[in-house]
Amino acid sequence: MLKTLLHFFVVTVGSTLLPVVCFGESFTLEQVLSAPFPYGLTGASHATRVAWIFDNKGERNIWVADAPDFVPRQVTHYKGDDGQQIASVRLTPDGKTVVYARGSEVNKEGTSANPQSLAKLPKQQAWAVNVNGDEPRLLGDVGCNEEECEDLRVSPDGKKVVWPAKKHLWIAPIDGKKKAEQLEDLLGESDTPRWSPDGKRIGFRSNRKDHSFIAVLDLATKKITYLAPTTNRDAGPVWSPDSKQAVFIRQPGIEFKRPLIPEFPRPWALWIADAQSGEGRELFHSGNAMEDSLPLFAFQSLQFTNAGRIIFASEKDGRNHLYSIATTGGAPQLLTPGDFDVEDVALSADKRSILYTSNQNDIDRRHIWRVSATGGEPKALTSGETIEWSPVETSDGKALLCLGSSATSPAMPYRVTNSGRELIPKNMLRLSSRKRS
Repeated sequence: MLKTLLHFFVVTVGSTLLPVVCFGESFTLEQVLSAPFPYGLTGASHATRVAWIFDNKGERNIWVADAPDFVPRQVTHYKGDDGQQIASVRLTPDGKTVVYARGSEVNKEGTSANPQSLAKLPKQQAWAVNVNGDEPRLLGDVGCNEEECEDLRVSPDGKKVVWPAKKHLWIAPIDGKKKAEQLEDLLGESDTPRWSPDGKRIGFRSNRKDHSFIAVLDLATKKITYLAPTTNRDAGPVWSPDSKQAVFIRQPGIEFKRPLIPEFPRPWALWIADAQSGEGRELFHSGNAMEDSLPLFAFQSLQFTNAGRIIFASEKDGRNHLYSIATTGGAPQLLTPGDFDVEDVALSADKRSILYTSNQNDIDRRHIWRVSATGGEPKALTSGETIEWSPVETSDGKALLCLGSSATSPAMPYRVTNSGRELIPKNMLRLSSRKRS
């Protein structure tokens, strides 16, 4: 019996490895590992242009593509694997300029990574570049100290950019003609800046370690207004379309010397406040069970729609789902029922529906779906034996783009159509291959 099993094992493994060995003669492991990787897909709010980052064997650069054909073209031209990350890519509303952070986060000593052992230490900095091919221009230093802490935000008029650095907020003109200036000098650390849609205010978190506030800075008067301040931890401000209100997530203040084991629930609440007076009220609060804890995608999922509804994520039924609640309050409405989890979440161009990815009907893959902010049956926009993520709709609502891959093709930018998804353009893989050679 043992001999029979051993023979079966040898035959099975041998027949499995044989095609791999033969296949390897024309398709090498180096080719597999050298495929470029796109990330950071984003769109312009008033132009039909998208941008993303390509990591090509460690050589990181920004690319853009325009409707209707979405032919990609390279905007930055950094050479070689220098270990300098590119992050927080944003397009100005007109799509003519890209802002981004370049360089690694700093360590406890305040220095960035120096993988090339350069005599002059590299810095993490904010840059801007016109998509017509001009040289990048320096806006200022960033030097944040946490993973994915880069957070550049372009003003609604496309003239300025604000970002957190050195525990405060900094602002600079995108044309680079003036140095970046510190916006405030509050206690603690200021982060997650968010422009009001009218461009007159900036909402942000003022973190005091064991508690935090949502602060609103009036750029004309330089006055700070705190939204419903308490000793809780408030974070993740999102503006209403009319710039009059902001919604945010509230968690209890930190309890010191609490044991790590057993794990405790992390209850939270959703609050909305008037940006002028600071008066606020609770819209929703979670339960106290483990499944009621703040979801992993809570901040990325929080959206303020044009339909008088606020979108948020909750795992109260054991799955990460999207819910919709009226700005006036009331019972939240489940938008994505079923035995699956929601991940990437984005507003549609008209801000009346939600684009999201989930593993509905296929636990091993991710596809893009759309659902109205007021409810209704979600619609699958992609399907099949592929994976899609990072959905972005162009400002005119006529094109949907994403990043996608499959078991046999590396991640690439795609356009989603009624018949499936299309590589933009179809020779993108050949273009990337030429860049690698």
